[in-house]
Amino acid sequence: MSAVLSPRLSPIADALIAKSNGKYDDQFLRIVVANVAIEFEGARVQDYIEVLVAKQAADELRKLDALQHTSQ
Repeated sequence: MSAVLSPRLSPIADALIAKSNGKYDDQFLRIVVANVAIEFEGARVQDYIEVLVAKQAADELRKLDALQHTSQ
């Protein structure tokens, strides 16, 4: 699955990619951002979608990290 992000969402994925320092595949991080953004499609207010997507995507990665630590 390939994630093509809008110009509004690409910087969020780029920031997560930079922050992850290669821990996760770039395409995986773009998919995470795309999946989070889907939750906000059709929201009445679109002004802060980028902030919400960035926060929720980062939260998803923290959960994934926690799961990886507990399974080791």
